[in-house]
Amino acid sequence: MSDGSEHRSYGGGNFTKKKEGDGGIFWWAILITLLMGVATFCWFFSIMVFAHPEKSFNYKMLAKFHKLEPLRPWTTFTVPSGKKYNARELLTEFFPYSSEQMSVKNDILKRSYIRNYKHEQPIYLQGSYKVLTLRMLTPKDVITSGWVVRARATDMEDVDIEILLPGLTIKDEPFRVGDTISMDANKPQVTALHVQRIGGDRICVTAIPLAYSGFTKTASTLKLIPPDMLNMDASWPATRDTGSEMAAEEVSHQLTDDQKVAAKN
Repeated sequence: MSDGSEHRSYGGGNFTKKKEGDGGIFWWAILITLLMGVATFCWFFSIMVFAHPEKSFNYKMLAKFHKLEPLRPWTTFTVPSGKKYNARELLTEFFPYSSEQMSVKNDILKRSYIRNYKHEQPIYLQGSYKVLTLRMLTPKDVITSGWVVRARATDMEDVDIEILLPGLTIKDEPFRVGDTISMDANKPQVTALHVQRIGGDRICVTAIPLAYSGFTKTASTLKLIPPDMLNMDASWPATRDTGSEMAAEEVSHQLTDDQKVAAKN
């Protein structure tokens, strides 16, 4: 006979031990679920980082772990094929864009450049542009060394361009105010990186020469080099709007005192 000290289930098993075993399985299930969630998040996060290197955080992350492919030093013979727009075609193409559409397009332009145009074609600039201003690039710019030249289309005053010229020193002044930059349709070189609507009906296109060995001033070849790193926190465009054509003619290029001393040395 039983004295009542044994607590057994009707099946003969120990009820207390069974309960403790079920609790262990429950916490293991919670842990595995959390680990699966973390793994899934990391997977999606890494996809987003690699898919959008034009975003500042993603670019810095990829650079930190050396996952950015070096920018390719193209030549006039190896530049990828792409669309070619003169000033009027640029205005026709980009003026109808909404703010959201422009933002998406600018992301694509930067992403294509960072990826060396493996998946998208570049947009090349054509036509003649008159130089308005120029200055040396600083660490606050998207490219931290070289020059940037602001120019306006000779046949369409509503279109400005700014050309980033990486790798030039202070002695390598690329142009002077009033010079004309001519880009031949048969020799694509300068590709768009960013398009900004300015002053109502006007646009400014930030661009960079892909053929670093072929962008020339008169007969001499400028010794451009691809930038090692980009500052994706920089503001776009890199130069200020000079306003009307009359105001632009009054703008003159001046070196700072420090730059003048460096140029003499």
